[in-house]
Order: sequence, then C-alpha cells, then structure tokens
Amino acid sequence: MISDNEILNKLHEKVRLVFFKKGFTKLTDPQKLSIPKILEGKNVLIIAPTGSGKTEAALLPIFSQLLKLRDEQGLEKGIYILYITPLRALNRDLLDRISWWCNELNLKVGVRHGDTDIQDRVRQSKDPPHILITTPEMLQAILSGSRLRQHLQKLRWVIVDEIHELVEDKRGTQLAITLEKLKWLVSRKLQIIGLSATVGDPETVGKFLVGNDGEIEIIQIPYIRQMELDVIRPSVNSIDEELSKKLMTHPEVISRLRIMKDLIDKYGSTIVFVNTRSIAELLTFRFNLWNPEYPISVHHSSLSKISRVGVERAFKEGKLKAVIATSSLELGIDIGHVNLVIQYMSPHQVTRLVQRVGRSGHRLDKIPRGYIITDDVNDTLEAIVITKFAKEGKLEHVKIPEKPYDVLCNQIVSLLMLKNTWKIEELYKLIKNAYPYRNLTIEELIEVLRFMSDHLNPRLVYFDERRGIVTKPIKKRARREMYRYFFSNLSMIPDEKQYYVINMVSNEPIGILDESFVAEYGIPGIKFVFRGRVWILQRIIDDKIFVTEASDPHGAIPSWIGEEIPVPYEIAQEVGKIKKFIAELYRNGFSKSEIIKKLQEIFNINTKTLEFVVDKVIEHVSQGYPIPSHDTILIEKYNDIFIIHVHFGTLVNKTLARLLSELISEEFGISIGVQQDAYAIVIQSKYLTSINEVVKILYKLCELNSDELVRLIHKVANKSGLFKRRFVHVARRFNVIPKDIDLSDVNLSSLIEALRDTPVYVEALKEFLTKDLDIQITCKVLDDLRNGFLEILTIEVSEPTPLGKEILDKISSRLELIAPERLNRLIFESLKIRLLNDSNVLLCTNCYWYTIMRNKDLDEDIKCPNCNSKRIAILKLDEDKLKNTIQKLKASKHIDEDIRRRIEVSSKLVEKFGKLAVIALSSKLDVKLVEKILEKVHSIDELVQEIQILEKEELKRRLLS
Repeated sequence: MISDNEILNKLHEKVRLVFFKKGFTKLTDPQKLSIPKILEGKNVLIIAPTGSGKTEAALLPIFSQLLKLRDEQGLEKGIYILYITPLRALNRDLLDRISWWCNELNLKVGVRHGDTDIQDRVRQSKDPPHILITTPEMLQAILSGSRLRQHLQKLRWVIVDEIHELVEDKRGTQLAITLEKLKWLVSRKLQIIGLSATVGDPETVGKFLVGNDGEIEIIQIPYIRQMELDVIRPSVNSIDEELSKKLMTHPEVISRLRIMKDLIDKYGSTIVFVNTRSIAELLTFRFNLWNPEYPISVHHSSLSKISRVGVERAFKEGKLKAVIATSSLELGIDIGHVNLVIQYMSPHQVTRLVQRVGRSGHRLDKIPRGYIITDDVNDTLEAIVITKFAKEGKLEHVKIPEKPYDVLCNQIVSLLMLKNTWKIEELYKLIKNAYPYRNLTIEELIEVLRFMSDHLNPRLVYFDERRGIVTKPIKKRARREMYRYFFSNLSMIPDEKQYYVINMVSNEPIGILDESFVAEYGIPGIKFVFRGRVWILQRIIDDKIFVTEASDPHGAIPSWIGEEIPVPYEIAQEVGKIKKFIAELYRNGFSKSEIIKKLQEIFNINTKTLEFVVDKVIEHVSQGYPIPSHDTILIEKYNDIFIIHVHFGTLVNKTLARLLSELISEEFGISIGVQQDAYAIVIQSKYLTSINEVVKILYKLCELNSDELVRLIHKVANKSGLFKRRFVHVARRFNVIPKDIDLSDVNLSSLIEALRDTPVYVEALKEFLTKDLDIQITCKVLDDLRNGFLEILTIEVSEPTPLGKEILDKISSRLELIAPERLNRLIFESLKIRLLNDSNVLLCTNCYWYTIMRNKDLDEDIKCPNCNSKRIAILKLDEDKLKNTIQKLKASKHIDEDIRRRIEVSSKLVEKFGKLAVIALSSKLDVKLVEKILEKVHSIDELVQEIQILEKEELKRRLLS
C-alpha cells in the first residue's frame, strides 16, 4: 500500500506544511484512499465513520489543485469550490473548521444561508470567496442572481456533505438537477465529491451525485469499527414503583429512566436519541421532574436556533452530561466528544442506528458504543434484529423519489431564470441526465409543460409546442408570478400547518396538533388522547379543532402516532422468524436456558433481555395459542376487537389496514375503527360478529385482479386525509393553491376531482403510494397468501392472548391518561421546566460582552464578568446578527427598532429583577405584561403560576378574536 509520505508528497507544498502545522502526523484510512483519486481528477464518494477526517480527505487535494492553479495561472475573481451541506448548523461548524485551513493557505471562504446578513451578501457579490459553503435551498437562490451566477462560472469542484440525508427526499431530487444546471452553466465537467457516514447503496448514491453520464469512484471504510451494541429491556424494581408515584407515570417508564441515568453517570457525554419530538420533550421533562439539577437538556429542529446552539455549547463545554435529541444531532454538528449513544426504543431502521451510534467514539482509536433501551416484546425483538443487521452491515436500500413532477415544475422555472428560451430537446437532455429523472419520457415532460403553460393562471411558462420551445411568460403579471412562485418554493420541505385544539364547552385552548395527525385522523367523531385526557373531535374550522371531553377512553388513539419512523418489511419479517424459532425450540422440549443460549450465540445480546423475549413467547405458546410469525397470520377475536398479527412492517400493515377497512365498509355498509403498527392490525367494530368474516375479507382481497386492486387503492386514496395532505403539498409546489390553504378547505375534494389525471394528481398519488403505503410488497404478501405461502390461523378468546395483550397494552400505555389534579401539576411543572431550560443571548449594554446561557444556569444576581455592569439585555438573535448589531451599536449606527427597544427594556428589567426577569422574558408574553408580573412575584414558582395564567389568556384571546 502507498505510504503516507508518498501521498502527502503529491499534495501542494503549502497544503503539506499546513497539514503538519495543524498537528496531524499521519493520514486516516479515508484520506489515504481518497486523496490520490481526487488529485487524479476523479469524482469520489467517500463513505467513512464520523470523526475519520472525511472533510479533510475531500478538501486537502482540492485545495492542492486550487493552489497549483493559482501558481500557474493566478486566480480570477470567482467561486471555485462549492461545499453543500443539508443543515444550516453544519454551515456554522464547517465555516469555523474550513476557515483555519483557508487562512493558512491565503484563500477566502464564505457561508451563505437564509440568515446571511445583507452586507455579507453584497460583499460576496462584489468580492466572492474561493470556497462557498451553502445549503441546497440557498444554492437555488444563488443561481437566480446574475452577479453570483457569473462568479460561479469559475466553479471546478463541488462537495456534497451528508449525502445520505438528501438522496431519499425531494430536496435531493432538486439538488440532482441543480448539479446538472451547474455543469451546463460552466460548460465543463465538475469534479464532484460526496461524503457520508452511512449509505445502503453506494453505487446508486454515486450515480445520484454525478448523473447518468458521469463516473464515480467509491471509497468505503468499514463503519462498524468494533462497534459495541447491546439491547436492554429493563425490569421494574421496588425503587421504580415508588418513584413512579412522584413522577406520575408508569413504573416501566421509570425503569427505563433509571437505566439511562445509570449509563449516563457511568460514561458521561451521552446523546440519547429518540424517534419523535414529543418523546424528546417528554423524556427531558421526566428527567427534570425527577431531578431539576440533573445536567441534561433537549435538542430538536423545532427549538429556536439560540436554544439549540446553547445546548450544543453546554454539552461541548461539559456543562451537560447528556442531550436528548431527535435526528437533529444525527449529522456532524460539532458538540465535542461523545462517549455513549443511547437509543430510546427501537430506531426502526438499521441505517438510523448506525448513523446515530457513529456519533460516539468520534475518533478512529475510540470504539463507538450504543445501547438500545426497549419496551415491549416486539420493540425488543426489533431492536435485536436491527443490532444484528448493523453488525453484519445490512443497511436498508436507498429509495430515491422516481421522477417527481412537482420538483420538475420548480426546476423548469429555475432553468428559465438561467436562460429565457429553451428548446424541448436540450431541456429534456439536461433534466434526464439527473439520476432521479433517468426514466423520464419526453411525453411526461411535455405533459408537465402543458400544465404549467395552459392550466395555471397566471401561467408559469409559455410553451410553444408547435415550435418545440419553452420561454418565460410574456405578460408582466405572469412573469412576476413566476419569480414569486420560485422564491417561495426554494425548499421542497413541506410547511406543516399547526392546529389549535379548543374545548368547545369552556372555549379554553388545550394545545396544538400537527397537520400529519389531523390529516390521518381528523374526522369528526374520532376519539383521541391529548395532554393526558380523552377528547372527541367535533369539527375543524380553519386552523382550529373543536373538541369535547370523552368519558370512556376505550378505542382512543394517541395524538402523536403519525410521526413514527416506518419499520421496514424485512425487519418485521425477521422478528416473526425469531418468534417462530423460539416457539419451535420450546415445543421440541428445549429448556428456557437452552433457548437463551442458542439466541445468545446468534445475536450476542445480554441474557436478561433475551430472557424477557423468551418468557413472553413461552407464556403465549404454553397456554396453547399458535404463534404469529413471518409466515403465519394469527387473528384473535376479543369482545368486539380483532387483532390481526401480521409481521409485514409499518407501511405494508398500513396498506392492508386501509384496504381491509374499505372492503369491510363495502361489504357490510359500516365504518370501522382501524389502527396498526409494524406487527398488528387492530379492528374494532360491534357490527362484525364473526372472525370468519375478517378471514373472508382477507381472502377476497387476495382474489382481486390488478385492475380491481388499483380501483380499490384509488378509492382508499381519495378518502384518505393522508392523500389530501400529500395533494396539498404537491399542489403548493405546482403553484395551484396558495401555501396557507388548510386541510379543512371545503373545496379541496372538488379541486382534487377537477385535477384528476393531471401531473398534480398523478404526483400526489405517487407520493401517497410510496411514502404512506407500500403497494409493491403488499401485492407480494397477497400473492403469498393466495399461493399458500402464508397461513391464517384464528382464535376467539375471553381475554387477549399474551402477545395480543402486548399489542393492546402498547396502545393503552402510550395514552398515559392523567387524573385532572395530577394534570394541573404536570402542566405547571412542564412550563417551569420549559422556562428554566430556555437559552438566551445575554448582552452587556456597557462593554458589549455577550454569551449564550440556559436560564437555569444563571446566577440570581446577573452582571457582566468583564465590567460588572448589571445592565444585561436579553435577546433571541443568532450570532451573525448579534455581531452585526454589536458593530452598529459600537459605531452608534441605526439598528432595527424592535431590537433597540428589546435591549433597552430587557436590560432595565434584568438590572432590577435579575434571574426572574430573564425567565419572564423567555415566556410568550409581551414585555409590558412581564414588567407588571415581576413587580408582584418573589419566587420562580409564583412567576411560573402568573405566566401560566396569562399565556393561556393571551392564547385564548388570539384564537377567539
């Protein structure tokens, strides 16, 4: 193998010197393999663990080539390197990291995102950096500007970081076409480098990066690095029983908290990953309720930037032992060294586990360590399977959106901003070379162009089909609308509407629900649990959901169910195989310890967790019940509930549930309640009396020919709130409807009907069938059932089977119904914890010292550590805007009036009331109200009580005005 010295000697002398000046003594594996390839001018996809020096592996040879170019020809004004990252937060980290190299090499680096100050934008236009760090969305805007577009004519290298985060959604599709636009713009081949820690299909991702006419070298470093993984299913002890009363939740929940705390105390510097924002908030709340002083905090994308930055810094500085996070910390945001990753409940996907656990260790000489803390038997088995697949390197296949029409519409407009007129053939050639559009036909492109030209008012393009050209609209109004449409749709991430939930009886606001829940379950009469109580949805008007309280919790659904990451079919099948394996060993006379030993040999998981799984399966089988598995469907009837045990994963089970529900409605003329997860479909109906009726419907589903199945699927789609939600998102991207339309719009159904068979309808249906359902594998399952590869067994029981009880308990335990007196205290404690954990910018109005701190970490008496001034302003500005504001203050220049007033008022309040003022200013109340409250309270609890009352009154006033 080529030596480090030989590789380093290939680099430009200055790069080599700076490499050693940085303190590096040797190259990492990805650097050894990548640097020679990149120096040869090849496109390269680097897949390597977090902390293995991927960024330098890409940048050092590119810097080397840029310096060589500078030595030989000199560098003209322009942008030579684009560094594209999926998150703004990564921009911030990368700027700090890359700036060091650029300063040493006398190169200019800049960052561009939505919050970039106007002065910096002007500066970049006049004096562009050699390397520009940006996001896919901001790159769209950059290309629309003539000055920066001119600077991009010098572009030679493109680096796409965290590529796995982009390829599977429409942001990535947009980027794929943008890369083709860049090639067209510069009229030369670009050298493209992709970076990722985890990729299931390297070849596919490589083609995504370089397009259908490009070639790419794949450098893949084994990501396991002796990764230590285990699954822990805690058992309840007497301490958990006692503590559960204090924390007002189930002992099982406490046992999980206890185990996590023990692990955090043992290892320190821990990220606890969860699957939803609501669980992140809930877990943080419980830790804080247990011990308000415990150094733990929450991090997710819905928090303010200041709050996220405050948490990141506190963790990096060692002020926090742990951070509870969603996918917001999966990517390479610099939060310092991480010793341990805890995954709370199964991550549902192998790729997700590997990416998350890869955040620990963070150096190649450190071992990544991760524990999955699980709940019920299915969750535990799922985690065991995922852990095994991770160790074997079996990652999920990448699913790239197939030629999405809405992105196509958006990008056609962007191309007309580069050139006023395009021939159809050249437009088609450019778009088709982007990998997601490799199967696009010329007829499909023409159909989208016809829609954009003839069906929108004002039109987005002018399509002259006879001459075979596309141009910008001729009329000024249409041209203005084209620009407005483009800039309001830079992002392919849909805006999720939020709905206020209001008690109809008292007119009191209860809280907020996401659009995803309303789309799937927002039907009058639905019973759901929200904020610890059961409610019946009465009606939806605009952005308000009116509800009444229900007395019976039976049949209610949890309010956050729609957020869950889907469990793949392959994972669910493996869970079924393990159940069958255990059951067969038990029936063949193997003892419990022998079964555990065999499982230990296969999975290398701790024996206590395996014992829990084996006990559950044996409990079920020993009572004479058949075991549901990968090839056996078990249907059990308990009262008016039918539990269909099916190991097909989230999307297949969701598809089957919708199809079964529709056929039952057609057959019996009744509507039924259906819920599902990755391992069961639960039907509740007092009108279905026989288990044979359900079996009959299942077999009827198998007998449908392809045309009949398509008809049924279309019928399901048109009735589904999820499809309507997808339709709204797609229609917004096509400029058919304004962005602020809500799902309760009475004309939505007629609009869908009017647009049937148009590109809008076709794309919405495609998105629904691939994101919310899985038709392909469902058809395979139905074929297996029809051909006898799947067996259906039925039982009627007076009480649920052990595995049936697991399914029903999972639903009911997630509801967590709370008595009114406990609920009031929990709401109070929740608000108190929210206020204490909020982060703010503290700015000294005397010497302009500033810091970002959590409220709970503040001293009672607040003063500047530099000048001892007590005039400390409280702001919610990110650092770029803050620094700009400070510069203007120092120069006595005009600043934004709202910021000026905030500085003036908040500094007076902090001087007078100290820490209480900072906490009050973190509330949602107007500053005038804050001042009145502070005059009459003397403690944090008194302050929180006042804020609770006034925030509720203020929300009520706004909603009902």
